[in-house]
Amino acid sequence: MSSTLHVNLAKIEHNLTVISEKVGKHIKKMAVIKDDAYGHGAVKVAQRLKDKVDYFCVAELVEAIELREAGIKKPILVFEIPPRGSELLYKQYSITASVSDLSVFERLEPGTDCHLHFDTGMFRLGILPEDAEVALQKMKEFERLNYTGIYTHFANADDPGNPRVIQQLEMFNTIRELFPDHLMAHACNSGGLFFYSDENVHFDAVRFGVSLYGYAPGDTEIKGLEPAVEWKSHLLQVKRIRKGDAVGYGSRWQAPEDGWLGIVPVGYSDGVFRTLSGQIKVEIKGRLYQQVGTISMDYMAVFLENDKLEQGESVVILRGGNLSAKEWAEKAGTIPYEITTSIHPKVEREYI
Repeated sequence: MSSTLHVNLAKIEHNLTVISEKVGKHIKKMAVIKDDAYGHGAVKVAQRLKDKVDYFCVAELVEAIELREAGIKKPILVFEIPPRGSELLYKQYSITASVSDLSVFERLEPGTDCHLHFDTGMFRLGILPEDAEVALQKMKEFERLNYTGIYTHFANADDPGNPRVIQQLEMFNTIRELFPDHLMAHACNSGGLFFYSDENVHFDAVRFGVSLYGYAPGDTEIKGLEPAVEWKSHLLQVKRIRKGDAVGYGSRWQAPEDGWLGIVPVGYSDGVFRTLSGQIKVEIKGRLYQQVGTISMDYMAVFLENDKLEQGESVVILRGGNLSAKEWAEKAGTIPYEITTSIHPKVEREYI
C-alpha cells in the first residue's frame, strides 16, 4: 500500500469521555458515525463504543444495515428520508427511521421505530414548523408506528453566542409542547453541547460527530479533544535537485537552492486536496519538510533541503498538532470534517 491511516480507537474513547463529562450522566449519548465515522471506520468505532453510548446515528439506511450485520445491537437512527421501497428493512433490522417529511408517516411498516424530525431553521431535511399540527394529526392517524423521539438540528451552533441558535431552540420548544412528553428530545450537535450548555439545549440526548474524532466544530478550541488519526506513507524516491529546477505540473515551484527532493506516493486521489499544494508540511525522522509543487493524482513532492534521506523512509502526512486536519482545513478554506471524510477508502486503515 502507498499509505496507511492509523486510527487510534483509544483516543476516540478518550474524546467520548470529554463529551460525557460535559453533558453529565443523565443525558443519553448518540454517537454520529455516518460516512464511515467521518472516514475513521464506522464498524470499528461502533464496536469500540457499543457499551459506552446509547445510540448510533448514520446518514443512510445502508450504513445502518452494515452495522447490524457487523453485530451492533444498539439503537441506530438514520437521518435520511427513508428511500421508497426500503420501508420493510427498517422493521426487519430494528432501525429507527427519521420522519422528516409528512409523506413518511403512511409509508413506514407498522411497529417501526421512528423519530420526528423538524426543520427549525437549518433548511435541510425536516418537517417545517407550520406543519407541526399536521404532523401531530398524522402521528395520531398512524398510531401503528412506534414513536420514540423528536429532534431538530442547529445550523450555527459552532459559533458561540449566535442568536440563530436561540431562535431555533425557541421554535423547537414550541413544537415540543404539542407532542407527548415521552418522546426523547435531542437537538445538540458538537457545537450545541459544548458552546450552548447554559441555554438548556441538551434535552434528553445529544448527538456528537466531529468532536468524537478530536476536532472542534468551528474556530473555538475545545480543551481535551485529541485527533484520532495518523496518516503515514514513505519516500518512494529521493533525487538531487538544482537551484532553479521547477517541480510538478505547471512548474509552479522552483528550488531556491541545490538540495534533495523526496517523492511521496500520495496525491489527491488518496484525499490530499490539490488546493493544498505548497501549503502543507510532512514529518520525516522528527523534522518538518515543506511539500512543494502541484500535488498530482498519485504523488506529491517534498523539498528535503540538504538532507539526503533514504528511499523508503517513513513520512507522516497527517496527525494532531501542526499536521492536523484542522490545519489542513484552514489552508484549504474548509472544515476538518471534509478533510477526514475525503481520505479515500483505498487508503488502508489500521486500528490501535
